[in-house]
Amino acid sequence: MAAGLVTVLINNYNYGRYLRQAIDSALAQSYSDLEVVVVDDGSTDDSRDVIASYAEKIRSVLKPNGGQATAINAGFAMSRGDVICLLDSDDWFLPGKVTTVAEVFAAHAEASWVFHPLQITFADGRVQCNSTGNTHVVDERREARRGKLRGTAPPTSGLCFSRKLLDNLLPMPAEIRITSDNYLKLSAMSLAPGIYLDEGLAAQRIHESNAYTLRADRLPTQARIHLLIAQALKDRFPELARLSDKVFAKALADYIAAGESDAYFRTLILDYIRRSKFSGIADIVARTGYHYLKRHIVPHIKLAKSDLRS
Repeated sequence: MAAGLVTVLINNYNYGRYLRQAIDSALAQSYSDLEVVVVDDGSTDDSRDVIASYAEKIRSVLKPNGGQATAINAGFAMSRGDVICLLDSDDWFLPGKVTTVAEVFAAHAEASWVFHPLQITFADGRVQCNSTGNTHVVDERREARRGKLRGTAPPTSGLCFSRKLLDNLLPMPAEIRITSDNYLKLSAMSLAPGIYLDEGLAAQRIHESNAYTLRADRLPTQARIHLLIAQALKDRFPELARLSDKVFAKALADYIAAGESDAYFRTLILDYIRRSKFSGIADIVARTGYHYLKRHIVPHIKLAKSDLRS
């Protein structure tokens, strides 16, 4: 496909102190056929003043707080691009990112999405970029239907999609308030071929207000979000039932380990199991037990043995 108009879609909530760098990095791209859409998800800081200062240079959506999924949904509805590049408002694009991505889309007619590693940037100035190999085509569709995805993809700011693919994936359920990129990654990898581009074309900022990335206390949030993602995959893409069951089982193991007990999620869990085939239920039970032991019991046993030896 020819790339055509490219939309940079920035989602923001109370990151006014970082937002200007994100917007400037999008506006500074050398690619000429570009629009920048900024969605503010009910911020209570100075974010909306920052957005207003750009006037007609950007297209803005100012909405009540509803979470990242609703922000991306609203931004996509406002966008006009044939290609959508996502950007979290505390991150920024490196020069030349959009041109490079557009060239990849134009050169690979089979690709519905392009993704690349991020330059993880810490407050002390350290930069880390986890490259995983050469640029290549990624097609996990057959494996996904068997529930065996092998690949991984970066967070939001390393994801770019064709409009046609996002039309199929969106809107996301509003309940997926943070890390909704995990839904996008899983569904995109399962439903469409993509291109892994081995260049760190965007920077991910690690700071004290990160809601999820590298947080030691993220297990309960991780469990709840992935239960929601499993439910969304099951509802929207029945052909991915084996994959959604796998995501569900891992999330349920984490939910149990985190000691969570919430009426909403108890209902979600019971409803998911009730709607599963008997063979699927047996697989979910087995996988949940396996992941609980592997992720939450065995490490403690190993640690205890290590302490006894010391």
